Amino acid sequence: MGKALKSLLWLSILMLLAASSCFAALPRPVGFVNDFAQVIDQRTRTELNGIAEKLRDNQGVEVAVVTVASTQPETPKQYATKLFNEWGIGGPEDSGLLILLSVEDREIQVEVGYGLEGVLPDGKVGGILDDFVIPYFIEGDYGKGLLEGTKAFAQALSGESYSRKASRNPDLTGFIIFIIIAAYVTWSARRFPGGPGPRGPLGPGGTVRRPPHPPHPMPPIFRGPKGGGGGFGGFGGGRSGGGGAGRKF
Repeated sequence: MGKALKSLLWLSILMLLAASSCFAALPRPVGFVNDFAQVIDQRTRTELNGIAEKLRDNQGVEVAVVTVASTQPETPKQYATKLFNEWGIGGPEDSGLLILLSVEDREIQVEVGYGLEGVLPDGKVGGILDDFVIPYFIEGDYGKGLLEGTKAFAQALSGESYSRKASRNPDLTGFIIFIIIAAYVTWSARRFPGGPGPRGPLGPGGTVRRPPHPPHPMPPIFRGPKGGGGGFGGFGGGRSGGGGAGRKF
């Protein structure tokens, strides 16, 4: 019985290893434009990146343009959904848009975040692909098709805003910062009651006793943000709404 159980265990491990080897690890984002299939020229890449930066900065929308050689053994739809959620494409209100081109599968798939489903329903997404993308793809001009499609999506999103209003209110932001600082001061005083100050316990000669160890490092909430302003600093943690559309060409 023990021998049979051990054999079954090894068989299960081998099957899991074989299954996992069939699925390539998802790539990491390198920016708003991720041309892993190398089908976009530099000028088009720059233009696409400019559109994406404006959408993020002005409207709180995050757009990711991705090209891959193939999504096999998964379908482009399955791959797009996984990639969207793995990267967390989308601003503060799940306002993300993924445009995925799988070159060898000859298919484009657009994935829409929860927050954009009202503005970009499936039918509208499909119409944009039919009118602005597929004609260029049929001719083999992938860069032009992706650029014109991204422009059309940006136009459809014109006037929409998905940025949190609280971040635009300096008075409220200042008040929140004040509360955080006050909470930290209170936390420090309670954690280190023997620290310097008028009420701290005195040592010999009336000198203030110092804590035997340096204070605990500042909690993560008080540390500065990662990276600098502008450019690509990663996506905002959005979720796929499952909507969108795909087309073969």
